[in-house]
Amino acid sequence: MTIVAAAYFVYLAVVALARGQLRPAILSAAALFAVLIVGMSHVMPLVYLLAGYWLPGLLAQEPNLRFEQRLLEGDRWLFGREGLARFEKTAPRLLVEYLELAYLLCYAVVPAGYACLVLTGYGRDEIDRFWSVVLMASFACYGLLPWLPTRAPRAIEPVRTSGRSSIRRVNLAVLNRASVQWNTFPSGHTAASLATALAVGSYWPLAGIILAVLAVSIAAGSVAGRYHYAADAIAGAAVAILAVATAFAVRGL
Repeated sequence: MTIVAAAYFVYLAVVALARGQLRPAILSAAALFAVLIVGMSHVMPLVYLLAGYWLPGLLAQEPNLRFEQRLLEGDRWLFGREGLARFEKTAPRLLVEYLELAYLLCYAVVPAGYACLVLTGYGRDEIDRFWSVVLMASFACYGLLPWLPTRAPRAIEPVRTSGRSSIRRVNLAVLNRASVQWNTFPSGHTAASLATALAVGSYWPLAGIILAVLAVSIAAGSVAGRYHYAADAIAGAAVAILAVATAFAVRGL
């Protein structure tokens, strides 16, 4: 876990220095020192996740319009030009609220997965492997933001369900205050939540199944609510699976 976090913040510092962005470089270096000093603490990875999300946002500049257009075209190819627009207008209110609630719960999935392992008595090795999986999956998504900055689809094609969902208003309020205001490809929410489910499920299958259902719902809600493109969610799921395979293959992480 420490190796994963340290390598990521070294990467961000190098990118910032190469671009001549001194403030992000200093902040990345400070995060690296925090990782090295705190070491194996199993609470600090939550702080690393937040820092790992915010720092790439400082490195992103103009949206990559070509890549953004390809993501939009991918959605239209999957759902048809009117597919998502039709869903926004005609989907049952209960389904809309469920998907919005699932997306809101993305912030609770990782702490819930950690709590599952702690409360069931798993030791340092299992918890460290859990954090290795979650950090690898999340950082793989956040680390691409400086190279592939795009706007969220809701910023390009306004969603028509805004007035139909009270939970959506909460989601938008949270994003307006706590988001870096960039779309991440792959989706960090999907990657982190599915990685959490798979990591927990390898020790506690029932909890893993429940978290996996929530992770799939988060991915679906992110696309239906136009928080992410479909390609973001698909790629995020692939990243999570790869992170789990890597962490459990390389037991020394």
